[in-house]
Amino acid sequence: MFDMKQDAVTPAELAESTGFSINTIATWRSRGKGPKFVRIMGRVYYLKSDVNQWINDQINAA
Repeated sequence: MFDMKQDAVTPAELAESTGFSINTIATWRSRGKGPKFVRIMGRVYYLKSDVNQWINDQINAA
């Protein structure tokens, strides 16, 4: 079962864990770059599985 607190992060939490600024993450989102995101009741969240996949993709592309 999906648990929001365990399975998703906010843009601020993503920024804190990756070291990228919230503005950079927002820019990626508006340009269709960065990890996939979902909107739930108007709020943006990133599923941890999507973030991990995106990070792995960046490592493999380097």
